[in-house]
Amino acid sequence: MTTDVRLTVDVEDWYDGMAVLGHAGERPAEAASGLEGLTTLLREHEASLTFFVVGNYASVVRPELAHLVAHGHEIASHGPDHGRLPEDAPRLLEWLRRGREMVEQLVQVPVRGFRSPRFDVPESMGLARYRGLLAEAGYDYVSDTRRLGDAAPITELPVFARGRFPVGGGSYQRILPTGAVTSMVDGADGPVVLYYHSYDFGATLPPTSSIRSFTEAKQLIGRSRIATVFASILSRYGSRACGHGG
Repeated sequence: MTTDVRLTVDVEDWYDGMAVLGHAGERPAEAASGLEGLTTLLREHEASLTFFVVGNYASVVRPELAHLVAHGHEIASHGPDHGRLPEDAPRLLEWLRRGREMVEQLVQVPVRGFRSPRFDVPESMGLARYRGLLAEAGYDYVSDTRRLGDAAPITELPVFARGRFPVGGGSYQRILPTGAVTSMVDGADGPVVLYYHSYDFGATLPPTSSIRSFTEAKQLIGRSRIATVFASILSRYGSRACGHGG
């Protein structure tokens, strides 16, 4: 049986993400996003990916997103910004809708999937209420690290995990040997969702010599390895977009 792999990419700005973590740095002029490098890599493969796009970053990479849509890839929402989810239900509902509508208006395609910026679930409402708000905000599926199960009003496509560890994340794939990742994928049941970041594919990032904190080290060390691991996985399994059935 063919392994059902869903390759996904969070489209966001590395510098904005670091600023949210309290490590603001100066973004170089004309900084590359990484999406151009990824689209070059994808030309060699028959595959469909899902791109979870941060709304306030979408206009920066609009040409790349248009190219991806034209080549059959799916665009989904990563929220209107890369902050934490609002804890108040009415504010969260507005936040979720705004993220979807920002991307829809820009790329002119329906947006049906959502991934929260930090896989967080608002502590004030719990998973069931959160899933209900996602459905109310117009989403058909969610891809994070939780599972409500049959009670969920939308489809859940959790990131591939082993135990408590979401090894489907690109950060783990900076460390694990490619063979270890593929061995775990080969033995998995159901859709295997793996995720990466747009800046993993040739974005303009600070050199490792500039690292001044553990947080910066965690975000930079080994990142140049991810594109090679991604290419190997793509060649081995191909990919279906999260919203393209199953």
